[in-house]
Amino acid sequence: MKVRFATLALVAAMFAAALPAYALNATTTVTVHYQRFDNDYTGWNLWMWPKGKDGAGYTFTEKDEFGVWGTFKVPNTASAEAIGVIVRLSKDGNDWAAKDVSEDRYITSFLPDGSAEIWLIQEDKQIYYNQPVTTPEIVSASIDDIRTVTLRVNKLFTPISGANDFTITGPGSPVVSAVRTTSGAKASTSLTITTAADFALDGNYRISHPKYGEATLVMGNVLNSERFNALFTYDGNDLGNTYTSSKTSFRVWAPTASAAKLAVYPNDAFNAKSTEYDMAKDVKGTWVTSLNGDQHGTIYTYKVKIGDTWNEAVDPYVRAATINGVRGVVVDLAKTNPAGWPSPKPAFSGEPTDAVFYELHVRDLSMDANSGISPQHRGKFLALTERGTKTPDGKGSTGIDAIKELGITHLQLLPIYDYKTIDETTNDKFNWGYDPLNYNVPEGSYSTKPADPLNRINELKQTIDSLHQNGLRVIMDVVYNHVFDAGTHSFEQLVPGYFFRRNPDGSLGNGTGVGNEVASERSMARKYIVDSIKYWTTEYNLDGFRFDLMGIHDVTTMNVVRAALDTIDPTILVIGEGWNMGNLLPSDQKANQTNAYKMPRISHFNDGIRDGVKGSVFEAAQIGYAQGALGRVNEVKSGIVGNVSFGGGIGGTWGNIQPGQSVTYVEAHDNLTLADKLSASMPKASAAERQRVFRLASSIALLAQGLPFIHAGQEFMRSKGGDENSYKSSDVVNSLKWAKRNQHAATVNYFKGLIELRAQHPALRMRTSADVKANLKFTKHPNDVIIYTLNGTAVGDSWNRIVVAHNPNKQPMQITLPATANWQVVVNGAKAGTKTLQTLKATKRATIPAQTTLVMHS
Repeated sequence: MKVRFATLALVAAMFAAALPAYALNATTTVTVHYQRFDNDYTGWNLWMWPKGKDGAGYTFTEKDEFGVWGTFKVPNTASAEAIGVIVRLSKDGNDWAAKDVSEDRYITSFLPDGSAEIWLIQEDKQIYYNQPVTTPEIVSASIDDIRTVTLRVNKLFTPISGANDFTITGPGSPVVSAVRTTSGAKASTSLTITTAADFALDGNYRISHPKYGEATLVMGNVLNSERFNALFTYDGNDLGNTYTSSKTSFRVWAPTASAAKLAVYPNDAFNAKSTEYDMAKDVKGTWVTSLNGDQHGTIYTYKVKIGDTWNEAVDPYVRAATINGVRGVVVDLAKTNPAGWPSPKPAFSGEPTDAVFYELHVRDLSMDANSGISPQHRGKFLALTERGTKTPDGKGSTGIDAIKELGITHLQLLPIYDYKTIDETTNDKFNWGYDPLNYNVPEGSYSTKPADPLNRINELKQTIDSLHQNGLRVIMDVVYNHVFDAGTHSFEQLVPGYFFRRNPDGSLGNGTGVGNEVASERSMARKYIVDSIKYWTTEYNLDGFRFDLMGIHDVTTMNVVRAALDTIDPTILVIGEGWNMGNLLPSDQKANQTNAYKMPRISHFNDGIRDGVKGSVFEAAQIGYAQGALGRVNEVKSGIVGNVSFGGGIGGTWGNIQPGQSVTYVEAHDNLTLADKLSASMPKASAAERQRVFRLASSIALLAQGLPFIHAGQEFMRSKGGDENSYKSSDVVNSLKWAKRNQHAATVNYFKGLIELRAQHPALRMRTSADVKANLKFTKHPNDVIIYTLNGTAVGDSWNRIVVAHNPNKQPMQITLPATANWQVVVNGAKAGTKTLQTLKATKRATIPAQTTLVMHS
């Protein structure tokens, strides 16, 4: 944005404002002026915060010739070095419907009294400390179709007819017309330019006007066209850097750039100066160069010229990075391998129904004072390698020993790639990690030396190797559906407009609820996801992936992922959140539950059984079947059969699926833990009653057909103190409280028994929908007690018949068994396992205690 200042006095004042800042007061007065091109300020407001602290929203109160303005009090600024400011749009109940400028900006110059006054202009990143005067100019011009340009100017424009004095220079594109993009007022800041000939998508074009100046055309919605896809889909396997000891080659995909450079840095200092090497334009929109010699440890970024602007970005394919992921690093990956790498994977059939998942956050495992884990490893990858750890009294196992004792097969780790919101230099805060930065780099805060690019890779490999040696397969939680900030991410910097879906008005899609959604259906976005998954699988010897918000992705991408993994190791498992989110993909293309039947061997979290058993996760006080909401019995039965098309109003909502496509669970890292949910929904119940209901709810999920899933600490009734969204809460809230494991030893043993029972009896983990429909029979019973019989003989089980009964009522219930026999009870309200707890001799009747699960066999 070009601006000029009204007088030399203002220039002098600007210079004074740039002098060292004065100390801020406890509360800082900030006056903010804001100008939009079309003078429409509906819904636009401010978010301001002292740097490093929480913020608040502010509403403009005044209007003048420049635009709108207001004077605001920002609290808690005494120790702040700057004040952050975001101009945002509140619309349809969403305070973050859009941001004017994607980057966070900071006020750093203050007046002698500690106050500040600033001027902001639409889409201009600069903060002005004196009032600027804008001159008419073209703000942006994008090619949105092969003969269409969308042009935006910073002053209202009234088109008359024809070309309206606009001209385009480039390969054969005379302007035919320039008209308002939207109907309504005669004047507009957005125009649609139509040309007489097709644009050459690899050509360079400029548009000019006598009053508004000129600008370079950039690629807009034409990026989504079949023509663009045909011209620029690159299918090679050498994107990023390719290292050898004698030479490293670099290839970046940036088809809309007019030039590209490799920037090499001497160190990772913020103000380090780079040496630049021109990159040559190559096939399918890629740019290439190489550096001779051993480049192990070389720090680099890419710079690309988009229109008239040079953007700098981390290589999206980079495998190592400097601290906080600011720049990429070339590494010889062989130097990151621990001794003996890789250890063999634990044996596993590859059938989802044979797995038991345990979801864990790396930091949660070891931050509690009772973890028994070495202080230097607390919160780190290497905490997962420590064996023999105990609580301080020596009575209970902690860490990996405690998890291994449960009998689970797969340890699922919340995001372990490099994410944005933790400062790796201090590592003093908590975050779940659903804010991707560098997808192919491990998170530095989990390493003991985050400033060493090799250390985080080596320690993660040590951790995976150790887990494999301890019989645990490792699942990685991946978040390809969105990034932390689309505007600053390397995807957008290198190929603006391509990797993220946009609404018809050009704003970013927000089906994820966090401001952006990755366009997985586009060929190079799909390629990136698949390439990244293959890299993690082969380089880190991983055993599966959990896809965050999988319903944002398209069905084809998920099936390509599954096929790619099958070529590497068909025993790898894929699960995901198949929620129905967003409206920018056609419904039949979304990788959600409704389309589960289109994605064989990909499993979906089953929120039907989750909410049916315990009540809605969005309403803390709502009860489910386990607390006595008997009307939810069919939701629970649908989960019990793995949501297959069972008949009789049970299951079938996901199409013709197999039971292993249903992930059965009642607790995960987000929302209230089960213990906290029961506290909220059963406030008058005794601790003993809540414990009974807790075991009942957990046993329904663990005994159901499908893939069972346990949240870390669930086995000892984990509580987060009622925090239902602890993504950035403290370690006090999130850490696993290992002393609780001793206090709830009976419940821990109950979980062990259920997992052992499931592992030893294939009737509880049938692999096909045909087997489930043929060999699982429900028996009707008053008061909606759930009773079902499993035909063990038909599926090769050592037990002839197995009866599972769940009683949510507050009184015991007498039930009828399928035949008169000697029935061996192996699960009751207090204990679970494979050993007989009680024999019911020559009977067809049994009594199931209140709020318990009963399992028996004959």
